[in-house]
Amino acid sequence: MDKIKGVNFGGWFVLEYWMKPSLFDGIDSKDETGFSTKNPNAKKDLIKHWETFITREDFIYVKSLGINSIRLPIPWWLEGVSPYFSALPYIHQAMKWASEVELNILLDLHTAPGCQNGFDNGGIQDVMTWHLDQKNIDLTVDKLEFIVKEFKNYPSFWGIQVLNEPHATIDMNIIQSFYKNAYLRIRSLTDKVIVFHDAFRPADLSWKHFFETNKMKNIVFDLHLYHCFDHRLITGNFDLHISTILEKRIPLIRELQKFVQVVVGEWSLGINYEKLIKNESFDELLYNKILANLQLYAYTQGYGYYFWSYKIDRESHENWDFKRLVEKGILPNKY
Repeated sequence: MDKIKGVNFGGWFVLEYWMKPSLFDGIDSKDETGFSTKNPNAKKDLIKHWETFITREDFIYVKSLGINSIRLPIPWWLEGVSPYFSALPYIHQAMKWASEVELNILLDLHTAPGCQNGFDNGGIQDVMTWHLDQKNIDLTVDKLEFIVKEFKNYPSFWGIQVLNEPHATIDMNIIQSFYKNAYLRIRSLTDKVIVFHDAFRPADLSWKHFFETNKMKNIVFDLHLYHCFDHRLITGNFDLHISTILEKRIPLIRELQKFVQVVVGEWSLGINYEKLIKNESFDELLYNKILANLQLYAYTQGYGYYFWSYKIDRESHENWDFKRLVEKGILPNKY
């Protein structure tokens, strides 16, 4: 495939409160575990969500823009493991739709047993025990094998990401051992792309040794680059955001590209303008366009990118909403 020009279909098969707060009305939780256990109508509400949040028309729309790939977050419980519910038929439908409109799909295992990061996107907030029990890690590899067997024959199946955002505090030896074992199991089933997240440590020197020593084939290294989680950026001025892209991210991507294909699997225009140091010429629309175009340029220095996310079902957070940003002319309407 040519360089990836992609978007995430986040919030569809792995719930995140902030992406669709109305789904959590009356529920004392902000993750899918709480949604499933505290909502007496969880299954009914989920089915309605799966059938309406993203439709075939959305696949057609992004294809019409020139987008060539979708990163599709899915949970480890996709078969339906109590207390969760199975979205398997709907994931199959997504793969069919993508095949029909000739879009590639990167299936992204977004949650893991025990939770790999303690975030809402890991399925259960403030819990992080995945790495503390080898059974969790082994089950994750088993689930990856199941996913590949289930979906590998679709024309849209481009590859699989073995785990989204394992936490920065997890021992790198545990993560890299898991990656190696997952690779061996998956590679016995398919020659398609296998993606590893950087565990929030893209510049760690062990990565070069890991990739060069293990001689893996068709591997992509995933970086998530945001502007709203780094305190230095949050409280700085806009020049700092620009220099971070030009002076840090581009050199990093180019250096990593020397030994592994790099994709920016998540990025957005999310920026805390309330705390940003502003000058007299502050223009949020202009700043957003600059931030968009600079990142598009920077991330094509690697293998490409996936914007997070296609749709945010709330009035605020429009700088995370790909479709609204395209409609407003902030993101391009042709890729």
